[in-house]
Amino acid sequence: MTFSKYLLLTMIGLSVLIVYLLSQDQALNQPIEQSTIYRLMMLLTGGAGLFVALTLYHQARSQEVATEKDLELSTIRIIKDLWITPNFRLANDYEKLGSMPAEMYPDLSIASSQDMHQVAFAISVFQIFEDYKTIYTHDKTGLNVWLGNFLNWAQSDTLQRLWPRLRINYQPSTIQVTEALFAAANEIKALRVKQGQVSYDDYQSVIAKLSVVFKNQVSKQHLAAT
Repeated sequence: MTFSKYLLLTMIGLSVLIVYLLSQDQALNQPIEQSTIYRLMMLLTGGAGLFVALTLYHQARSQEVATEKDLELSTIRIIKDLWITPNFRLANDYEKLGSMPAEMYPDLSIASSQDMHQVAFAISVFQIFEDYKTIYTHDKTGLNVWLGNFLNWAQSDTLQRLWPRLRINYQPSTIQVTEALFAAANEIKALRVKQGQVSYDDYQSVIAKLSVVFKNQVSKQHLAAT
């Protein structure tokens, strides 16, 4: 339930209570401290204070969440400019750069433009895994939908071959998630060999286990950051 709904229910509750108090009979010689009007004034004062406090808290929390989201998106944009884009430039300008791509990735045996394009694309895929962990708490698409997409990609033999040499570029939590994705992808590939095809339920069963690993790693990452 959203904050506005809670606030609306609170105001309705106060209104009902006010009507109830006003409907009570009171003696003419009753002390002011015991009168319905006095109690009503105190109730309104307390309710107004509570309303202001809740509103200020909600505004502060909303601003904090918006700031966190802006920072996360800014980080993703910076990574794209400083990490993803240069690698695709290495691939696109491969012929003009001579030995530079191979020199920059000496452990990857880059010998052609295709090799460099594969490396650049693999880097972008692994970075997507890391970026999704960053924006996961704000995403409305749904974790299982994304894990289904990632599980398709992780079945690539080329990605799995390049990963051991590229894993040093990513956070420990990303390494754990990516390797869990590869393990789940290999489970899907084994099922395909065994059964001839993989069903929707097969995928969902694997994704359910994978989502537990993902959430655990995101929680550990958030705890480490605090």
